[in-house]
Amino acid sequence: MASTHDVFLEGAHDESRHLVEQTLTDHGFTLSLASDGSTRAVRGTLASTLALRAFAGRAQLLTLGVQWFVDDRGRLVVRVVHEPALSVLGGPVGVVRAQRAVGEVVRALEAVALARRAP
Repeated sequence: MASTHDVFLEGAHDESRHLVEQTLTDHGFTLSLASDGSTRAVRGTLASTLALRAFAGRAQLLTLGVQWFVDDRGRLVVRVVHEPALSVLGGPVGVVRAQRAVGEVVRALEAVALARRAP
């Protein structure tokens, strides 16, 4: 089952989006634009995940969908979606490692959002 996390950012949308993308890059993700306007964030490789399984570490394949929209209060909403189907290729340890990695990314994005809140 996919995990979904919403992060609400105040301030200029372009600047907020840049900060989110920078945070993802800092966590080792490579970003690409999807045809629907969302962002695809990928870290690791399938080959490393299959070869190393539980020992893949940051080389374990982790893919996040990042959707962008504006809420009724004018805040930029970043929806991070993790579909864990490929995480099982890393075995039980890979599933847990992927969940932890997603949690770390979401906490980092929440820290960005907190820093952007109006005083």
